[in-house]
Amino acid sequence: MKSLLIAVTAALLLAMSYVASPFVAAWSIREALRTSDSAYLAEKIEWPTVRETLRSSLMAFATGPVPVANAAAEQPSLWQRIKAGIGRRAVDGMVDAYVTPEGLPQLFNVRQFYRENVSGQAAADAALPWHERAHLFWSRVKRAEFHSPTAFEIEIADRNNATRHYVGLLKLRGMTWKLAELRVLKIREASLPPGSRAA
Repeated sequence: MKSLLIAVTAALLLAMSYVASPFVAAWSIREALRTSDSAYLAEKIEWPTVRETLRSSLMAFATGPVPVANAAAEQPSLWQRIKAGIGRRAVDGMVDAYVTPEGLPQLFNVRQFYRENVSGQAAADAALPWHERAHLFWSRVKRAEFHSPTAFEIEIADRNNATRHYVGLLKLRGMTWKLAELRVLKIREASLPPGSRAA
């Protein structure tokens, strides 16, 4: 009986560790961005697929959703074609320049600079102990689910814009969770709870 109890306890601990591990990985990546730990980011992010998925989702912000091909649909206007071309070049340039182990923390730090020098919020956040920062981070998690034993998806609301969500897909590589895909979603105001709608 004692051996069975030990085995069950060990199995429960292993299961809890497994379920918690992708959450810890997501938090650790966030902290690496905050501290500009490019070596950690280089190891924990699969950059080619993250660039590809991020580029695709950002195009929706720059040019609007891509219309479904339809023979009866009208051809896009000259302005729409110009807007799409400019938007694609802007997105391509931003992704190529900043979606790297060194560049992504720079984007994060630009936001921190704004919040520190304009809103004063960054300094207050930096003074918080890690467990309070973790609580604030996890309070913005809107969805988290395992698609398979080796694929975990998490959706997080932007702290400053409730209509913007980030969706990350983490994949288990050996014994390590790595960020394999990243998308930015625009959430319609009407679908947000009254207290969370952007001003």
